Amino acid sequence: MWWAPLSVFCVAFVVGAGIAFYTYPMNLLVVNFYEAIALAFVFLGFAYYFRIRPNIKVNRAIYVLIGITPIGLLVMVAFAFSGLTEFIIDNLPLWPSFIINVTAPYIIGALMGDWIGKRRGYRLPSSP
Repeated sequence: MWWAPLSVFCVAFVVGAGIAFYTYPMNLLVVNFYEAIALAFVFLGFAYYFRIRPNIKVNRAIYVLIGITPIGLLVMVAFAFSGLTEFIIDNLPLWPSFIINVTAPYIIGALMGDWIGKRRGYRLPSSP
């Protein structure tokens, strides 16, 4: 199974990155270092659970999150380059324009991520 080498690599990478960033001359507290390492291991545990016990609800949530992050960001950049953002800011009050410019791209990204997931049957890449 390919997951075992990947999990070993992830754990080694988290520990190595933590040691590298901690020893780098920065003003980091030891508590922040331990919190970051603990949080990384929690997320590795979630990734392991999602990988070993696939679930359609969890896979749908992952597709929605994948849609929100890169696709929503691309939609936001497209809004900015098309001039739509300036038009909305110039013609609407502050809060409605803020809500439209910030939430609309992420909602569009979430819907697109869900649509992509639905077309793939909510199967994650390299799923068993």
